[in-house]
Amino acid sequence: MNTGTGDVHADGKRSRLGWTLLSRILPNSVCCSKLQYNSDPFDLERTPTTKVATEHTSWWCRWSTRMPRCCNKRGDPNMVLINIIAVLVPCLVYMIRKVGRRFAEMELYYGYFPHEGIANDFGKVSSFAMSAFLVPVARHSILLKSLGFDPRYGLRVHIFSGYVSVLTGLVHGIYWVYIWIWLDEMKVWDIFPPGECWTWETLTTSNNDDDRRCSKQFVNLLGVLCGICFIGLSVTSIWWIRRNYYRFFYISHIVFSVLLLYGLVMHYNKMILYLAPSLVYYFASCIPALMQAFLSWVKGGTIVSSVIHIPDSGNCVELSFQMSEQHQVKESLCGKYVRLCVPEISQVWHPFTVYSHHDDPDSLKLTFRCIGPFTRELSNRLSLSKSSGIQYPKFLVDGYYGTDDHLSHALGHDNVIIAAGGVGIVSYISLINSLCSTAIRVSCASSRTGNNDMDSCQGFKTKKLVLHWVCRDEGLIKFVLDRYLNIPKETITGVSLNIHIYHTSKKCDSIAEVGPVGLDYNPVNDNGCVEHEIPLRGKPLVTNLLSTGHAKVLHNFPAAAFFSLLAWGGLFIILYFYNNVQSKRVVLTRTYSLIVISLYMSVLSICGVFIFQWLPHHRYSTLSTGESSNERSNKRTLKETVKKCGSIRDLTECTELSSDDSSLDLEVSQQSFFDIHHSRGRPNFDNDEFSAPHTCVFICGPAPLVKSVKECCKGGNSAIYEEIFEM
Repeated sequence: MNTGTGDVHADGKRSRLGWTLLSRILPNSVCCSKLQYNSDPFDLERTPTTKVATEHTSWWCRWSTRMPRCCNKRGDPNMVLINIIAVLVPCLVYMIRKVGRRFAEMELYYGYFPHEGIANDFGKVSSFAMSAFLVPVARHSILLKSLGFDPRYGLRVHIFSGYVSVLTGLVHGIYWVYIWIWLDEMKVWDIFPPGECWTWETLTTSNNDDDRRCSKQFVNLLGVLCGICFIGLSVTSIWWIRRNYYRFFYISHIVFSVLLLYGLVMHYNKMILYLAPSLVYYFASCIPALMQAFLSWVKGGTIVSSVIHIPDSGNCVELSFQMSEQHQVKESLCGKYVRLCVPEISQVWHPFTVYSHHDDPDSLKLTFRCIGPFTRELSNRLSLSKSSGIQYPKFLVDGYYGTDDHLSHALGHDNVIIAAGGVGIVSYISLINSLCSTAIRVSCASSRTGNNDMDSCQGFKTKKLVLHWVCRDEGLIKFVLDRYLNIPKETITGVSLNIHIYHTSKKCDSIAEVGPVGLDYNPVNDNGCVEHEIPLRGKPLVTNLLSTGHAKVLHNFPAAAFFSLLAWGGLFIILYFYNNVQSKRVVLTRTYSLIVISLYMSVLSICGVFIFQWLPHHRYSTLSTGESSNERSNKRTLKETVKKCGSIRDLTECTELSSDDSSLDLEVSQQSFFDIHHSRGRPNFDNDEFSAPHTCVFICGPAPLVKSVKECCKGGNSAIYEEIFEM
């Protein structure tokens, strides 16, 4: 914190910053509820989401929702520019101001160079960079949700802030080593505390000069230990380790972070003030979510309604979690993911993309491929349950995370292209179904009004939807086509639907039929053993109780009030201990506030979760609202009407098989409702298709696929939205 001169100007800047944030947060707290409430993809009586938002929100709501893309008007936000503006520039300004003041002091004292002051300034810049670096990675962050900022992009801000903090912190430490050894010519035993300093009385009191000397030497020792933790955090957080050894990264990150937190607080008396905004916000967001997960574990976890080991899919498994009637998914899950923990296998929380289907609104689904230790152990454990009849392990599900931008971005473009590789198709199942459902609503609304011109429908610009799916697993292709891509094209007018599937398997020369694996999936596991009926355990899935985004603004007030109680209570504890308990000479007293904050928020969070689960409007998740039995009956009637809107054509009439070498034989006995183009080998994308004006491209797949698609988009006319995996 800056407590020097220039406070008047600083207050003015803070007020302008506060107004900027309020102008962004307040409109979204009102607008987002209307967007979510009117986004049921199966309600044919409602108009598209974007049209509703345009008609029912004021001009300042619409203006504010454009602000997150100020750094990049189309496609993913420019994270380099955001990091420079939000992190690097403030740190540089802070550093220049501090160093400038040191040189001003040097002019007053001729011949004196402030080595110690400049070394400390680097440490303060490191502290300054950490003042908000936990905010982007807090669970269910209210700030990120209000700003419309995806947590996956917030993670990049956290990483960049961490590297700035590590770099300046190491410079601070190396500078002090230079001062000790070369300028002061000190010995190692003069820097670190000797044996007589390691007594309880010395650690807790400071009554004489010897105790003060020991305290200074403890500060030196803690600085060295913090430097080691900084290096450990940096090495274990590189992308290669995060991607290939997630469990090691996760555990080491927690261990080093806790040690670093206590080390920094004891190293510098004012460090707790620098960390207070980030620390309190993080605790107030994460501790309630962890307490809810603990209560879910006590109740047996979340009910697993079905497990399917998809045959001939490269070890892919689909999990379905049961949701109560009050938590049925009504809104699109485009871009949403959950954190999953299975304590029997691992204490680590893993992120998974989730999706749903209108034929099974009671279930939340996720699909994963067994490529790491956690997914392999989980698949084996689920297979054991299916073959022996024992209960599934306890599943703890924390969600939802992510933003609702995928669908809104797609609806704002004429052409929507999706490029997916392998199991990456699950990231766009909800998006494809939501786009088609929105088109159905627009078509039905146009037919009722007698106007079949899609251009006259405000908020719906999409004219063409193209999916390029590259996959080598025939079983996965059949599974997804049979279950999730049965979209009735005949009910949609003015929208072209094309799916291109590229079979890259080298094991066969033709596309052989794999029998339907739909809801009547044959209960035989991979070993040929008959699956047993498994007793259910746990409770239906309940999403985060303390999240905002409910259908009415008033319903968001309890969660906001509870968060404020946690945050302001934590700040009060920090300030009280800093002014009345902490000692500049006794380093151990600086940790008391951390212990008290943790206890305060844990106890209050448990009480809050117990209270919130009984509030009627908080029984509804962020992505859903309760509905009566009559509403559900009407919805089923509407869906049946949609299915009868057009004639059903056989798949052989609308499927084209093409290949550069030879045509492929496809034996089919099932029916499909859209155009599918099957081909063998890797795709040869058309650059004109990807670079056409008013086109948005969604990408999820391996690096070669992503690179190939981006090369086709170099024309600059298309907006690119890449699915990133850095959690």
